[in-house]
Amino acid sequence: MARTKYERWLERCGLERVRRLADEGLSDEEIAIACGIELPTFRLWKRKHSDFAEALGLGKADADYDIVRALYKKATGYNVAVDKTYKLKRVEFDPQTGKKIREYEELATGVDTAHIPADLRAEIFWLKNRQPERWSERSERESDEGEIGGVVEIPEADSIDEEG
Repeated sequence: MARTKYERWLERCGLERVRRLADEGLSDEEIAIACGIELPTFRLWKRKHSDFAEALGLGKADADYDIVRALYKKATGYNVAVDKTYKLKRVEFDPQTGKKIREYEELATGVDTAHIPADLRAEIFWLKNRQPERWSERSERESDEGEIGGVVEIPEADSIDEEG
């Protein structure tokens, strides 16, 4: 007896493929296309088959975690190892007389550390979303009276250290 399409996707290898597609950042619509089904059918599968919904959730959680880590690195700055090529000047001397025999240049490869500085936009995005009550651009009057405008207060670095 032939298996139905959803049965193939509910097997271990099918669920792993769904998790990987979600981990790659594909939308539900794109995953439905990869499964060869329409979006309403995809949504039905998610409701009816907990294994299918769980695989999607795990894949999306993995992708979200990767993005959060990348945003955090971008907001705080980080160091990265960079391969660099250097030109070295070599000089050979005669051990008996101490005179220069020859001089030549050669290339050598080494690892250097480069600092990627913190990105202000990433910092603002992070703070507005993690601490909206402190970092919102709206004033209290705006939310109460519907007016537009306000001041963003940025605490001094010393006060942040004392609070946090």
